[in-house]
Amino acid sequence: GVRVHQDWTDRSPGFKFNEWEMKGVPLRVEVGPRDVENGNIVLARRDTSEKSFLPKDEVVAQIPKLLEEIQTGLFQQALKFQQENTHKVSTYDELKKIIKEGGFVRCGWDGTDETEAKVKAETKATIRCIPTGENPQGLTCVYSGKPAKHEVIYAKAY
Repeated sequence: GVRVHQDWTDRSPGFKFNEWEMKGVPLRVEVGPRDVENGNIVLARRDTSEKSFLPKDEVVAQIPKLLEEIQTGLFQQALKFQQENTHKVSTYDELKKIIKEGGFVRCGWDGTDETEAKVKAETKATIRCIPTGENPQGLTCVYSGKPAKHEVIYAKAY
């Protein structure tokens, strides 16, 4: 289903538009007097900043499709960003370089809290996840040089 909220506050349209965009609403529906007169609504997409007109009779059929399109587009954009910015490394110097540049690092970790704490203290990066399907076999921990118990993703949290 689709969840809808009507903003009946007395604030200006610009204030309302900004407020809902900041809240992360993916699709804003605008209905003004001219739109009612013409039998249309205005759709404002957060992902592309595009505005389009939709006949009111098509709202129920089209909005779920549009939301699915927005979701798919945002997911693909995030996946591309993740793939382009994740770097597999085998040395601690490589890890430090990538972290300093703002990327994600995929590497071996020996599984100890001590190693994780030292990497965090020196780079401000923490383990963000242990990827599904990880295969630490043959990997060594980039910090300690010990056999890796996990393959992990390090990154800074912002």
